[in-house]
Amino acid sequence: MLQRMIFTQADVMEKIAAMPGEARAAVHEQLKPDDYKSRLLKYIPAEVVAMYITLDSITRSAGNQIPLQPALWIVFTLLLIGTPLWLWRVMKVTKRGQLVISFFAFAVWVFALGGPFALQQWYHPVYGALLMPLYTFLVPIIKGGT
Repeated sequence: MLQRMIFTQADVMEKIAAMPGEARAAVHEQLKPDDYKSRLLKYIPAEVVAMYITLDSITRSAGNQIPLQPALWIVFTLLLIGTPLWLWRVMKVTKRGQLVISFFAFAVWVFALGGPFALQQWYHPVYGALLMPLYTFLVPIIKGGT
């Protein structure tokens, strides 16, 4: 299974401290914290975004069989709530900060894709196009490498 939890320098030190003395030196060389790119990829709940895209497509293809706007909001809300639960229960992510960042990352992705927001009069695709890189830029500044 893909390791999704962010692995920081503090995690490395904690893991090394818990080992017997002779194993520490050998393991210290192998354990490295996640770099910026790895952290960024782990913050994006790719499985949930893929599920959203699938359900969005199915909902939109239903035509007049269901009311589109409420259905899109229901799908978005359920997956938004489900994002931290999926990461915690299935992907074994236990860090609250990572769960919160991923929660908002999912919302940003849906906003950038349009989702139910695209049906609102105030929404313009440029909003999502601006929000996505800004969120990606700000998260590492706020969270840092710890």
